[in-house]
Amino acid sequence: MNSNPFAQSTPIIKRRENPMGKYEHLDTQDLLQAVKQSAHSPHRGDLDMLLKLFLDRYNDRQKELDNLNQDLADRIEIEVNLSKTNQKRYEQQAKMAAMGEMMDAVAHQWKQPLNALSMMGELLLDDYENDLVDKAYIENLLQDSQIQIDHMVNTLNEFRNFFRPKQEKENFGIKRCIQSVMLLVKDEFIKNNINISIQNEDELLLYGIENEFKHLVLNIINNAKDAFNERNIKERNIFIDFYIKNDFIYIDIKDSAGGISLHVIDDIFKPEVTTKEEGTGIGLYMSSQIAQKLNGTLSVKNIDNGACFSLKVPSKINS
Repeated sequence: MNSNPFAQSTPIIKRRENPMGKYEHLDTQDLLQAVKQSAHSPHRGDLDMLLKLFLDRYNDRQKELDNLNQDLADRIEIEVNLSKTNQKRYEQQAKMAAMGEMMDAVAHQWKQPLNALSMMGELLLDDYENDLVDKAYIENLLQDSQIQIDHMVNTLNEFRNFFRPKQEKENFGIKRCIQSVMLLVKDEFIKNNINISIQNEDELLLYGIENEFKHLVLNIINNAKDAFNERNIKERNIFIDFYIKNDFIYIDIKDSAGGISLHVIDDIFKPEVTTKEEGTGIGLYMSSQIAQKLNGTLSVKNIDNGACFSLKVPSKINS
């Protein structure tokens, strides 16, 4: 026992309780329940602390959600821009591929008339040396030469129109448009022994961008031509038909090229999917995109001895 009257006792220091401590560990559901219970208490201190804690948590969660939404929006924007970039790349590749094929077609179209003009010149010289040239002979020669020249000019005009960047939609004749494509590939298809014919005698109008529709038709018939050659098929026929049914226009392009392999037919319109050994798969993908621009769909199915591509678009004609 301490008998020193002047000795001081050691003071006892009580730790102050953190008023928020007993609530901070609660999860959101329990915290909300505590708020409801404290709402009926005569002491406002606990209720104010609970409300502040609840609102702070809410604000934190809201900030996290806002950050997540912003991150998601940024990712979506990146993906959209990437998709647009890829779309432009596909369009450029398709355009370059089509241009190469068209240049080849023009070369074949011009080869025959150029050979004819060359032969006419040689015949003219030979006949002149044999005194067979008179006015009637010259007139006949000029007429034959003009026919060959007109054929070359028509081919060149079709080629120029095919790649003219016309973006305005208009009504155009399906039959006339297909005939223009057939004119461009005529000599190439003759050289490959391919018969191509239009089954409909009547004209039918379609609303859209004409040159894009020409691209679609050209892509499909060129694919058939390649299939004929790769498979060395003897009977080479392409039939094109168009008609109206249930307020829709259908354009069917059928071939006898043996059909499409079952393991790719469901994905044939996807980019970079192809049945060719050195193909890019861009042509049919772009054809499906053109069909969408026409507010339609492009589909394919195998038939008895080949494939049938079918374009379905609304039959309403804008005026």
